[in-house]
Amino acid sequence: MKACVLKLVRDTYTLKSTVGKLYVNDVFFCHTLEDVVRGEGIKIKAHTAIPSGVYKVDLSISHRFKRIMPMIYTEDNRYEIKLGGIGFKGVRFHGGNTHKNTEGCPLVAYNRLSDDLIQGTAEKELTAKLKEFNEIRLIVTNTPQES
Repeated sequence: MKACVLKLVRDTYTLKSTVGKLYVNDVFFCHTLEDVVRGEGIKIKAHTAIPSGVYKVDLSISHRFKRIMPMIYTEDNRYEIKLGGIGFKGVRFHGGNTHKNTEGCPLVAYNRLSDDLIQGTAEKELTAKLKEFNEIRLIVTNTPQES
């Protein structure tokens, strides 16, 4: 069985978004942009990043986007997240540019233009890379923001 560890390391927090880096087996892959990281147990629907922690990832067809995409989950139904006292459904890595494109999902892109803007989707390449693995884990870490 070929396993993969994705690491999403968050490093910049604004009033609108959270920016970080995604690593595939400890190799930098792309930048990420998510909604705001909130305190444990606090969620504002479509405006909150998933909690830091460990997740499973599978590739599955998105009925919304009509393509195979990475799904992030904790529950046996392979669709839901229940962690940190809150729940999410249908969280996927996908392309986008700002917090308005996230709805709780991590956006993936090659270029970080500012603390609230990324560009150049990495979704297709990430999905292709993840097809090489039978088991995929995601570790999300909130690091202190540099001043």
